[in-house]
Amino acid sequence: MMFFWLLYFLISFFISFLLSLLVENRISKIIIFTISLSSMFAVWFKIPGSNNIAPILSIFFLESTILDNNGLERILRPLGLMFFLSIVIAIFLFKKKSKN
Repeated sequence: MMFFWLLYFLISFFISFLLSLLVENRISKIIIFTISLSSMFAVWFKIPGSNNIAPILSIFFLESTILDNNGLERILRPLGLMFFLSIVIAIFLFKKKSKN
């Protein structure tokens, strides 16, 4: 199971990197990279109260297709947290070095 998650995170990072190569602007690259990375990296519980976790994208697609709604709001917290953390990390990593 750990191998699956490791492979999933590596593929997610690679896809996010490839998506960021589609644009030329530095700010756009950072935004596209962080949005795609945070949406693919964020995980949450499949069903409220269970111990099984799944990527938020799959939970979103499942919640939007079923009638018994557990609430899409429950996946916004981890998605927002992951987006905030990835923006902070990306800003520190892609910070422009001044030539003083």
